[in-house]
Amino acid sequence: MKEQEKQVQLKSYNRRTVLNYIRRNQTATRAGLASVTGLTFMAIKKILEELELLGLIRTDRKELCSTGRKANSYAVNENYKYTVGIHINKYSTNIALLNLRGKILQIERHSMEQDFLNQSEFVELITGSVDRVIAQAGIGKEEVLGIGVGTPGPVDSRTGMILTPPNIPVLNYLPLKEILEEKTALPVYVNKDTNVIALAEYWYGNAAGCDDLIYIDVDMGIGNGLILEGKVNTGANSTAGEFGHITIDVNGPLCNCGNRGCLEAMSSGIAVLRDMKEQLEKEPGHPLYGKRNSLTMKDVFEMVDQKDLLTISILNRSAFYLGVGVSSLINIFDPQIIVLGGILIQNYPRYFSIVRDVADARKVKGAKENKMVISAFKDDAGVIGAGEVVADHFFEEGVNAVILK
Repeated sequence: MKEQEKQVQLKSYNRRTVLNYIRRNQTATRAGLASVTGLTFMAIKKILEELELLGLIRTDRKELCSTGRKANSYAVNENYKYTVGIHINKYSTNIALLNLRGKILQIERHSMEQDFLNQSEFVELITGSVDRVIAQAGIGKEEVLGIGVGTPGPVDSRTGMILTPPNIPVLNYLPLKEILEEKTALPVYVNKDTNVIALAEYWYGNAAGCDDLIYIDVDMGIGNGLILEGKVNTGANSTAGEFGHITIDVNGPLCNCGNRGCLEAMSSGIAVLRDMKEQLEKEPGHPLYGKRNSLTMKDVFEMVDQKDLLTISILNRSAFYLGVGVSSLINIFDPQIIVLGGILIQNYPRYFSIVRDVADARKVKGAKENKMVISAFKDDAGVIGAGEVVADHFFEEGVNAVILK
């Protein structure tokens, strides 16, 4: 390699190092950057001036430093470019335009309870929303870095093909990346929904500052996203994180995936509704007996508010099985932090404490306690994380073209 090429690569590396440190820590000062990077104060000063001139960063505020003086603090310029985040789940598909600090600028929400005639109808719904949220924000399409999609798995993140999500048949074998790129003329990155939610937690949620984390989604289905050393772990075949399909009981109930005794069949919202129906058949005097064939999670949580013991016992059993599963994850990965989210966590306060207590009791004896927290987000974690997938690609790869132009 020629000396000139080495210098170009070093320049790019140093600038990306500074930029990504600022991004990860929200803000940074010259002195702080010099300390963590090993570069001289003057080198940092020059890099910051260049990045600011390119519009990639901005002066944020003045911070009091050790000498007693106030020093400029720098942050990523959130309005340098924008991203589109799409989150698909059993209940809704949300499409949002975001800035580079994960702030939602425009959003559209569509119910998944409607009957889509085919995949083309579903894709048209998405593309129409993408165009509208961009236009409503008053920005040009050329200012959008790309589209990130979080979808129920399994999904091939390399090809952007959604495979066979058990609970949303309309998505089966949908080549979403290929179709969206053709229709929008923007780069598209498709990932499993729990992976993008894990990214939202990593950047802006209760796991911010942790490089190793597990996000567990306790919803109608159950899945997890895994971040190791600051990177989403998708596995050799893009199917890592199918936590809901580990076997808890080989003779257990049939799961939508075709196996028996999966955690999802024992502990998910779908399992709760199934168990409620079975129990209600035996109790004609129960307030929900008349609705036993059309139960919703809203019905379940209303019964919790009324202190209904049947409902509470079913939810407690669901939480117990999840705690058993979580203990296995702890024994395998020993993460810095575990984040739990989803409708069961959000709507039944005792659920979290049961999971935590069971997982702690069943993990390897003598191990230190693993921090476990409730997600900082509710409905918007998916679109925020999907937007961060696009931002990650830009700050790791695309930014080179900006720095070296």
